[in-house]
Amino acid sequence: MTDTSRWVKTNKCTLGYSVGPQSMVVQQVLGARETQKSIDIHVRVPRHKPSIEQIIDVMVKRLRITSVDVIPDKVVVRGEFEAKALYVACLPRQPVHAVEVWPVRFTAYVDIRGARRGMDADANVMVEFIDYDVDEHTRAHWYKQKEQWYDHHDHCDWDDDWDDCDDDCDCDCGWDDDCGHKHKPHGKHKWEDECKSQCKPKCKPYKHYGRCRDFDVSVVLRITVKVMTDREVIINYGNYGLPAKPKG
Repeated sequence: MTDTSRWVKTNKCTLGYSVGPQSMVVQQVLGARETQKSIDIHVRVPRHKPSIEQIIDVMVKRLRITSVDVIPDKVVVRGEFEAKALYVACLPRQPVHAVEVWPVRFTAYVDIRGARRGMDADANVMVEFIDYDVDEHTRAHWYKQKEQWYDHHDHCDWDDDWDDCDDDCDCDCGWDDDCGHKHKPHGKHKWEDECKSQCKPKCKPYKHYGRCRDFDVSVVLRITVKVMTDREVIINYGNYGLPAKPKG
C-alpha cells in the first residue's frame, strides 16, 4: 500500500520557520515640509515686435524641477520655468502678440531636521500666485485699472461698447474734463459725490498715456519636499529565543 501522507498539503507556510529571522529594508518618511519661493521677472518686448497696448494674460509654462540635493538638515531644490505674456499690440488693427522669457531659474531651501547626504528626496512645485505690473503712465496700466474697476463694480449694468468714449461716463460732473472728448450731459445722478463714485474710468488714454515695452512679472511658487530614509525590519523573529551570538 502506497503511503500518501507526505503529499498531503497543510495550510501552514513553513518557509519562514525553516529559514529563520529575515531582514527587509523599507523606506520611511523622515520629514516633509513646504516652502514658498517668490520670483520677480523683468520682461522687455523685443524690437521686432510692436509695443503693448493691453496685457491680456500672463502665465507660467514648462515648470519643472531640475535637481533635488540633500545636505545636512536641509534640502536644496532647483528648477526652471517659462514666463509668457499675451498682449494686444499698439497698432491700428490691434493684433495679439506674445512675449516669452526662458529659462527662468529658481533655487529654494527647505529645512528638514535629520536629513543627511545620500538619502532619497522627492519634490513637487506648483504656481500659487502670478501677477504683472507696468508703469503707471502707460496704456497697459490704464487697462489693468479698468479691469480691476469692473471686477469691483460687476453688479453695475454699463454699456458694452466701452471703446466709445461717450460710454465711459454718462454724466458731466468733472471726470476727465481735459480729455478733449464730448461726454453725454448729466442726467443719471442727482449728486456730484454719488456720480463720482459710480462713473466709469476716464476715456481711452491715446493722448494721456505712453506706450509700453517693459513690465514686471511676480511669480510665487509653492514647493513641497519629502525626505525618505531606509529602515531595516526583522520578520519571523518572535518565534525564536535569544540570538545565538551576541551583537557587538
